[in-house]
Amino acid sequence: MKNKNWYLIVLILLTNLAVNAASIKGKVFVNKEVDPEMSLENLLTLTLDEPIIGAAVVIRTHSIADFSRLDGSYKLNNVPVGSHEITISYPSYVTKTVTVDIKYEDEVINMDFYLSEETVTLGEIVISYVSNKENESYARTEEKEATQVSNVVSAKTIEQSPDITVANVAQRVSGLTIERNSNGDGQYAIVRGMDKRYNYTLVNGIKIPSPDNENRYVPLDIFPSDLLSRLVVTKSLTPDMEGDAIGGVVDMKMKDAPMTKLINASLATGYSEIFTQRPYDYYNPRSISRV
Repeated sequence: MKNKNWYLIVLILLTNLAVNAASIKGKVFVNKEVDPEMSLENLLTLTLDEPIIGAAVVIRTHSIADFSRLDGSYKLNNVPVGSHEITISYPSYVTKTVTVDIKYEDEVINMDFYLSEETVTLGEIVISYVSNKENESYARTEEKEATQVSNVVSAKTIEQSPDITVANVAQRVSGLTIERNSNGDGQYAIVRGMDKRYNYTLVNGIKIPSPDNENRYVPLDIFPSDLLSRLVVTKSLTPDMEGDAIGGVVDMKMKDAPMTKLINASLATGYSEIFTQRPYDYYNPRSISRV
């Protein structure tokens, strides 16, 4: 029975302490700036006391906090006597800090807070995009958007082919044939059946001189295909071209320098059918012509 009385006395003391503790209550509103040039009609319709829902009202030193409700109201209970800093914050609004002095244990303080919208000025935003000009989709897009008839061979297609020189790549373009040298290797491009002196050869859109001291047209077998980003063949003459572009233009778009470290390797093999039928050191004496 005595233990029950002690429990009852302690409960009454704790209840009195809770009742006598100070509290801070009020509301949180939006601090709206009134334009001096605003008309009277608009001024009357302007709601100055617009509540903020979910604003945090915190006394950090004593871990006392509350959030504003639908009407913007808040209440901080069990605030001890002394000086306290109340911080009011809400996203996209300027955080506000107010100092409050509690003098009595059962004191109730009414405080309304007004938060101003935070204005953030962004600097320059640069959005950059570097397209991969070596893939097949970019080649097809360039063909579609070209103002004249042209064919584009992408670097991806060149990688999948056994072509070693630009002349070998060019022979895969429709409407374009290759004139071969004495060794049978492709050398000069002939566009739409026109003689090679009527064809225009460019590197990245710039005309290059011919290494031949007798002819002004450029042999394509001196350029390795690994250096190409794409090969653009134009089959029509436009006013911005020179007179030697009557047949067409072969523009070699070279690859750009890589942004990161890049290592490429290529491997090619070959064989002769002669030695598949006989040994390497074999000699047929019947091929000797006897007189």
